[in-house]
Amino acid sequence: MIKENFPIYVKRIILAVIIVLAAILQNTPGAFPQFFGTNALILIPVVISVAMFESETVSLAFGLEAGILWDIVSVRGHYFHSVILCIVAFFISMLVRRRIRNTLFSSMVFTFATAFIHNTLYWVFFVLIPNPQGAMGVYFTFYLLSCIYTLIVGIAVYLIIRPVERVFKV
Repeated sequence: MIKENFPIYVKRIILAVIIVLAAILQNTPGAFPQFFGTNALILIPVVISVAMFESETVSLAFGLEAGILWDIVSVRGHYFHSVILCIVAFFISMLVRRRIRNTLFSSMVFTFATAFIHNTLYWVFFVLIPNPQGAMGVYFTFYLLSCIYTLIVGIAVYLIIRPVERVFKV
């Protein structure tokens, strides 16, 4: 191990631990407060915040870690979360490195858009198609509220990840 790379390794270990802690908070019933009966998808803003500071390959790896941790406890999904988080992490990292400024506002936009796409696709594949009766009500009372709650949590997550990234910036 080269001495110059030591801060990078420490930073990535800290980020991996943050992802594990976020997975525990998200997937343990009662560990994180609910908002009108919906849960925050904490792994989405964590992956997005990490992807905004890391390279595409590293972001993809962190997206895969978060997705696997989510899929392990998921009743249904069949690697759905892993695929979504990998794709999102890669493209957000690419956009921030080439086109979009790394700000809290852009993190909020990415978080809401990702949560919206994730929840809508999940709702279509695992709620609407198998059982269309009452699916619209479930979408508006659970999945859409979850997007809003995830956006609010995403602000705090970005404000936690940003200092970690800046302290270990090489």
